[in-house]
Amino acid sequence: MMTSTETNKTALFKNRNQTVARSFYRHLKSEGFSHEQIIELSTTLLDLVATDLQTRNQTAEAK
Repeated sequence: MMTSTETNKTALFKNRNQTVARSFYRHLKSEGFSHEQIIELSTTLLDLVATDLQTRNQTAEAK
């Protein structure tokens, strides 16, 4: 069960993430990125995160 402090932190992180994502999206749109280009960029970001996590897991397993 989450404490009140943990719940508040979770809400703050979620709000922060939404704010950053909204700002990034607006910036990309103002720079002329199409919806398709933004989706492609998002996919690339997710791929980079997944690769980083896999590398970290492999490194941790090797220790």
